Amino acid sequence: MNQISSTSGADPVRSFADAVFSEIGAVLDPVPDGKIHRFDCPHGKKGNKAGWYALFLDQNPGGVFGNWRTGVTRTWRHDHGDPVGFSEFSTTSSAIEAANRKRELERTRARAGAACMAKGLWRKAGMATTAHPYLQKKNIPAFCLRQLGDRLLIPLRTVTGEMVNLQQIYPDGTKRFLKGGQLSGTFALFGRELPMTGDLYICEGWATAATIACTLRLPVVAAMTAGNLNKVANAIRAIHPALTLVIAADDDHATHGNPGMTQAAEAARAVNGVMTWPTTCRQKGCTCTDFNDVANCRRVP
Repeated sequence: MNQISSTSGADPVRSFADAVFSEIGAVLDPVPDGKIHRFDCPHGKKGNKAGWYALFLDQNPGGVFGNWRTGVTRTWRHDHGDPVGFSEFSTTSSAIEAANRKRELERTRARAGAACMAKGLWRKAGMATTAHPYLQKKNIPAFCLRQLGDRLLIPLRTVTGEMVNLQQIYPDGTKRFLKGGQLSGTFALFGRELPMTGDLYICEGWATAATIACTLRLPVVAAMTAGNLNKVANAIRAIHPALTLVIAADDDHATHGNPGMTQAAEAARAVNGVMTWPTTCRQKGCTCTDFNDVANCRRVP
């Protein structure tokens, strides 16, 4: 945890704001009440509230701030020429602990609210049909999906089977999760239940899962994002050690670093699994990245 100091002649509130801007890039009008305050960090969505700070104006003005998304944490003091004392470190340490507790409580409440909403929307929705534009475009069955208005609902569950979130897919292909809902370690299952033995394929998107499942006649898990592959694979491995986990990667050949392949490889290594990926034509203008893309590309005369 790095410490930042300002000169004694400067206004402490302004100096603190300058320090936050220098380290995180956020423009603040800090409230020096010693309480934890949240703010939006740049390079994130509006309302992300990933930034936080606490500013104290006492005999030795000091503060602490950070970015929960990146893990950055900084302490700050208004330099009077004296070394920082133990009491100041105790104050900032307490502020960090309080900020972490507050963040965890807020996240727990948000997840609980999203899980409740997911269950409510799921109950309210009717069974989906292949008439939905997204399913038609992807050439996949509706299986056990539900539909509410023009939205497809894909249930995200933990390894215990609890529904905690939904992916909502609109006719134009726009995808949204419930705000504040748990994503890490959750997945959508194309199949009736997780098998105890044999092969289990884990991929990113639902359309990819549907394509693999219909081709191989096996259950498939959709982790929804490349970054979630590792977490889902480890969660499943913990309760089903006899399974052969096959990580079906997206080949993001047009994206720097190819995150689909890179993170799939990490997941496969982490669970002593197997990795597979689609064979794309790679011709000029080819946008295929996953098994569903390739399957549909090959349908074109």
